[in-house]
Amino acid sequence: MKIKLLVVQLEAIAGDIQGNINKAEKLLSESNCISADLILLPELWTIGWDCEHFNEFCESITASKFAEFLKRIAIKYNANVIGGSSILRKNNEKDRNTSLIYNRKGKLVATYDKYHLFSHRGESEGTFLEEGTNGLLLNTDIGKIGVSICYDIRFPELFRMYAFNGADIIVNMAAWPQSFANEYDTLAKARAIENQTYFISSCLTGKINDMYNFSGNSQIIDYRGKTVIKLDYEEKVISAEIDLDEMRLYRQQMPILSDTKAQYKIMEK
Repeated sequence: MKIKLLVVQLEAIAGDIQGNINKAEKLLSESNCISADLILLPELWTIGWDCEHFNEFCESITASKFAEFLKRIAIKYNANVIGGSSILRKNNEKDRNTSLIYNRKGKLVATYDKYHLFSHRGESEGTFLEEGTNGLLLNTDIGKIGVSICYDIRFPELFRMYAFNGADIIVNMAAWPQSFANEYDTLAKARAIENQTYFISSCLTGKINDMYNFSGNSQIIDYRGKTVIKLDYEEKVISAEIDLDEMRLYRQQMPILSDTKAQYKIMEK
């Protein structure tokens, strides 16, 4: 099965939800693609990364410009859409870093709340947001997709569970700092190789408020860790095709998952 992908990379305008929506829509239009099987957008592309202002720009999940845009492009491109993330509130719960997922008909089929909240050098996403309580494996017409957001990539246990439950593709939507770009590339390839899945990332690029500099480097990596396509720092949409049948044949020839022990024993001396 061959799958057409569109991956969006952009520089977010701080706090400007409509301005960022206009930018994403323009980038998709400039890609000259009229349809796709899957569209992926970055983490927090609607407002940019700025922990102290997250709650200020929170939208209700039932009345969201973010949601309206994702529904529109799902229908326009006849695509499954994993919409990056924004700060959303469900009912009376605490705000979360949430991804919305739409099917080709523009129906909201799932939500994913970032499982691991970032904490490093004074940054404390968890001070302002509530963490998610579970991973998400999507059953779609193009296969099973394991969903993750940014910092989740550092926790291989989540991705292993996706693999053991049949994931064909893993996606990661990120606002990843430029200073750690090399680490992201290494982790992305590791997640692909160890789980024998395609790994697709959509990342922010550029700066927010002259404080945060993001890595860009949105990319598609195959099940052997080979880079299919990768951006640098430009604002652009990647268009590429991947082949799940080739991946499944490779798994038969190199049965890593079935060779994994149900439980490992460790001896200390």
